[in-house]
Formats: sequence, structure tokens, C-alpha cells
Amino acid sequence: MQEENDTPAQDLPPLEGDAAALVARYPMREGSPDALLNKKMLGAAMGVSTTTIDTWLTLPDGQAIPYVERGTNGRSYVFRLSVAHAWRMARQEAEEADRQVADDAVAQYRMDLLGGEAVDADRLALSPKERAEALKVEKEWILAAAARREYMPSKDVAVAFEASFAAIRDGFDAAPDRLGRKLNLTPAQIADAQVILDDILTNAAATLERKLAGEDDA
Repeated sequence: MQEENDTPAQDLPPLEGDAAALVARYPMREGSPDALLNKKMLGAAMGVSTTTIDTWLTLPDGQAIPYVERGTNGRSYVFRLSVAHAWRMARQEAEEADRQVADDAVAQYRMDLLGGEAVDADRLALSPKERAEALKVEKEWILAAAARREYMPSKDVAVAFEASFAAIRDGFDAAPDRLGRKLNLTPAQIADAQVILDDILTNAAATLERKLAGEDDA
């Protein structure tokens, strides 16, 4: 169409109001020249068809792409490149924010169905095929880490902790009598030593319980 091939006169007054604020937030790359473009030029600049731009023009008030001059029969719309660019960046950012809200809602819903916090939200976002591949990779990593003694199942860790604390407890129980014989302590001093060691064991057990309950997490 002839109207889409007409080059607008390059009269670029200073930006004002909403347009100025929009361009300030989403500027073009430094050194990129601003210009007035017809619909066909704008489509070429943005890599979209004129049909897409027509769609952008028919969006509800406040959402449509801004223009400098309205198109009429025989005359194309005129757009300012810097404003059109900023509008598109803002629109893409808003769409991404909406998509993230929706994705978060879906992930949370699926977590609730499958067990809440015990389920990995990132894994829920994967397709069944991707999830199976991720589990396969994770299994191979666990086997390799276990072979290097860099990984231990939680039940084995629990057994190791129980054995270690049992050895410490038995040592603390015997320590006052050993200290008494080694240092010639009086019965009162041995009793004091037993109280101190019992306090240490009690505080250690309480600290471990708080850690396991997540009460000491920052």
C-alpha cells in the first residue's frame, strides 16, 4: 500500500509526559538514533508484520502501542521508534510477570497435591520426560558420590550420630571417677565435675533438637 511506504517527515520534538517517562525507563541502546517511522518501517525495525502492529493498535485504551499520528485513508500511522521500543519492552516485562505469577500458582498447586514442602518446586515445573531424565542424572550422581565417600544416606548419618553421642555420653559418665583417681579429687569435687559434664551433655542435646526443628535457622 502506498500509505505504508511514505516516509514521515523527521520532526522530533522533545518527549514529554508518559512518553518521556516510558523511554527513560526502557531506553534504546546507546547510540541508536531515534526516528519517526511508518507502519511498514516499524514492523521491519521490530521484526514483526504490519498485521501484528495492527493488532497492537486495537488493544484497549492505555494498552495500545503509542503513535504520533493516526492513520487515515491514504496515510499511514506514524510512530516514534524510541516510544514504540519502550512500549514493547514494558509490555514484554508485564507479560513475563503475569506468566511468572501463573507458573508459581501452578507449581504451588501441584506441590499441595503431591505433598507440600516435601516436593521440589523446580522439579514440578519439568515435563515427565525431563523429570525422568533429572532423576536418572541425580541417581548417577548419588552413586558416584557414595563411591567417593562424599555422600551418605540420612539413615546411615543418624546411626553414626547415635554411635558418636553414645561414646561421648559413656566417656562423660566415666570421666569424673577417672579424674578423681588421676587428680586425687575429693568426693565433692568429683560430684561437681559430674554436674558440669551433665550440663554439657544436656545443652548439646537441646541444641541438636533445636537445629533439627529449624528453630535456630536465621
